[in-house]
Amino acid sequence: MPTVSVIVPNYNHAPFLKQRIDSIMGQTYQDFELILLDDCSTDGSRDIMESYRSDSHVSHIIYGESNSGSAFRQWDKGIALSKGDWIWIAESDDYCEPTFLERLMKEVVQEPDCVLAYSATWWVDQQEKKLWETPHSDKVNTYHGHDFIRKKLAVCNSIANVSECIFRRNKFRPEESYRYEQMRLCGDWFFYVLFAEQGKVVAVDEPLSYYRQHNCNISSEAEHRGLTFLEGIDVLEYMKQNNGLKIKDYARGWGHLWARYKRRYNFPPEVQKEIRWRFMTQHPEIFIYYLIFNYLKKK
Repeated sequence: MPTVSVIVPNYNHAPFLKQRIDSIMGQTYQDFELILLDDCSTDGSRDIMESYRSDSHVSHIIYGESNSGSAFRQWDKGIALSKGDWIWIAESDDYCEPTFLERLMKEVVQEPDCVLAYSATWWVDQQEKKLWETPHSDKVNTYHGHDFIRKKLAVCNSIANVSECIFRRNKFRPEESYRYEQMRLCGDWFFYVLFAEQGKVVAVDEPLSYYRQHNCNISSEAEHRGLTFLEGIDVLEYMKQNNGLKIKDYARGWGHLWARYKRRYNFPPEVQKEIRWRFMTQHPEIFIYYLIFNYLKKK
């Protein structure tokens, strides 16, 4: 059995797909299987995938008959096919350093209770130009799962994207996948919470992954329209009910983010109205902090 199952879910990323797959094949850690999934692409992605069919690492190449409408359903489809102890979901428009797997596997074998490990990441544009300097060091931080949720996931998702993570396959709970499969924006956030609550999380403060920003990204536009707040409230509700979050862990941070983002992006009135209603009725402390930060900014 391979130690790692690498899942590449793809939809219309032909311009980046070869670089993605080659960055996996070139890993210094070679004990992996590769599962290639295509969600009914129309851009020639199949030809690229087929060129790897004879490689011994490739265990599956699956083409969807119709588009699933959800990247998160593709994740679950790949996990169901996987055989490795660890899963790496390597998004088809990202790429990584050759030492990515070796570095993370070195850490997880030293921490038997680890359920999720991730590296720092560089944010790059379509031409691979770094968009800003990613703060990093040589530190490795290990968190108990509930501490990680409280410190790193309670207010926002501090893991930039799934390509920088590996997680333990036997901690995947398919019966819980309904919680995030219907989401468009915050499903990854929910996904990390479901893992973190089962064990320890290891964070390697070294940028080993490259997260590509381009015109196909939907997350930025949705963030500007306030839609991530609406899905994020569902994640917050789960964390509060199942992971013992206290008001001090999230209220001030959410209130500050709401005030700042609303000013910066001028959310559409209907979105702002729904956010306001949900916070007023479900999390009045957040609403109070939002009012405070709005008032302080106007002074």
